[in-house]
Amino acid sequence: MTTIQSKAKWLASVTGRVGYAWDRFLGYVKGGGAWEGDDYNWYLTAAPGLGIAASETRGGWTVGIGGEYAFTDWITGFVEYDYYGFGTRTVGFPVVGTGVVANLDIKENKSVVKAGINFKFGPGSSVVRY
Repeated sequence: MTTIQSKAKWLASVTGRVGYAWDRFLGYVKGGGAWEGDDYNWYLTAAPGLGIAASETRGGWTVGIGGEYAFTDWITGFVEYDYYGFGTRTVGFPVVGTGVVANLDIKENKSVVKAGINFKFGPGSSVVRY
């Protein structure tokens, strides 16, 4: 029996968004490209302490939906859901000292919920006055 562990080291995306504003609320959809760095560990349960590892960077896509509300002219808050699709890739796990590579198909998809507050600074905001 074996155990495979996956750890996302980082996640990045470049997206555009299109929306519609009702007074101080903006509803939007977004989409774009995504990239992720992963570490994988494959442990052999029958032999404790024996395992092999691999890592990769993979590209994919993302889509999302969200809403942003302007509490004041310089403070907004948002809530957003994003889905990341990285597909299935064959990852090679080199077995140390043997020259053998064990290949596994690994599928990566993620669902992420984000929430935050934005502060506007500079010309046109209520914070900076001339």
